[in-house]
Formats: sequence, C-alpha cells, structure tokens
Amino acid sequence: MTLYKLMRVVGPSMIPTLRAGELVWINARAYQKRVPQRGELVAARPAALGGRAVVKRLIGVPHDVIQRDGRQWRLRDDEFFLAGDHPADSLDSRQLGPVTRQDLIGPIRVRLWPWARRPVPITA
Repeated sequence: MTLYKLMRVVGPSMIPTLRAGELVWINARAYQKRVPQRGELVAARPAALGGRAVVKRLIGVPHDVIQRDGRQWRLRDDEFFLAGDHPADSLDSRQLGPVTRQDLIGPIRVRLWPWARRPVPITA
C-alpha cells in the first residue's frame, strides 16, 4: 500500500476549507497506526457511492450519537459519520449513512495546489 496519495477535490461540499479542483495529500497509512479522530478532514470511499472517493470532515466516531437535520444516528463499533463543511451542497453521511473504518482512506494532511493557497497543513 502506498504511504501517501494525491486527490483532487470535486464539488463545493468542503467550502471554505477546500475548493473544487484543489489537490490534497492523503496519509494512506495513518489509520493503520492510530484511530481516526473527530474533526479531521479525511478521504473516504463510501460503499454507497460504489467506491468513488470523497473528501469530508469526520464528525462522528464509534458510539457517538449524531443529530442533524432532525434525524439521529447512533454509531456502532466500526462506524464513522462524515459531513461536508458546506452542508447545503454536500452528499455525506446524512444521505449515505455512516461509513466503516475500512471505507476511510486516510486523513488529509496538506493542500498542495493551487500554489497561491499552498502549503496549508490541514489539521483538526
């Protein structure tokens, strides 16, 4: 498995943190050594999207109770809740349901491009 991966942000769901077309650096091995943390920006491949990769904020970890849009989710042992920073334009766990740890690619570490907005470490 590759240590780092590059990914281009698609769509407006992470505005203002990330914008469509920006290139980010993902630590693809981070979750082999530690547990995902609430608040991190992550790349994931939700099963509900057929394996298409997305960038979202991890807002719920196992055993959390998440309340959004008048609904409630109780996360099980291996479930995480993802949300876009711009919820009006985000397809996330509110519509797709929670993701598993296996669906998580890794945390976003740095915005690499565009140069004018780089390098910006992305941390929780």
